Amino acid sequence: MNSNRQFADLAPWLIAVCGIIAPDVTLAADVNLKCERADVFNPKWNAPLTFRFSGDTRGTLAVSGVLGEFAIPATRKPLTIEPVIHGESIDGVAKAHVVLPALADLESCIDRKAGQAAKPPSDDYLNAHAACLQELEPSPQGVDAVAQIRLGISHDPEDTSGEDAFVVFKIEYVGQSKAPDGKMFVEMFPAKCVLEK
Repeated sequence: MNSNRQFADLAPWLIAVCGIIAPDVTLAADVNLKCERADVFNPKWNAPLTFRFSGDTRGTLAVSGVLGEFAIPATRKPLTIEPVIHGESIDGVAKAHVVLPALADLESCIDRKAGQAAKPPSDDYLNAHAACLQELEPSPQGVDAVAQIRLGISHDPEDTSGEDAFVVFKIEYVGQSKAPDGKMFVEMFPAKCVLEK
């Protein structure tokens, strides 16, 4: 689980250092990105996840999939990934209503599995957190949260990876938590993300 956490910590940094703003690049009208898997670690989230951005440099990022459907405002910038490889980044942070277990249920489950003394970034806490997200059913009413999303999209015509984008997707529960700093997060790691032509 430590490797997963390190991967999550590095993800925003990797996009930031690899992408340099390139104002001379023309942006396409809209972006439709479909990820075959919403998360590579949680079997319950082995289902499609779609991101649709409408706008120019500012617009709306709509999300549909295992967390339900919601839309947040987002900004869009062209990038130069390498001297001859261009791309773009789409970033959005805003409140959203999502399909996740209730905060109290998630915290109780973590305490039960890891013990109340366990705190992140300990393996006991992180393993319990992951196990509880797989075990618990989502709240029927959904939960209020803050969605933090970054899409790092490559327009390299010679790319043979089978993926067009890297996605950073983090959800923060709204409400005081027993977690450090009073904040409870859920991170997703979408995979096989391809632009719909």
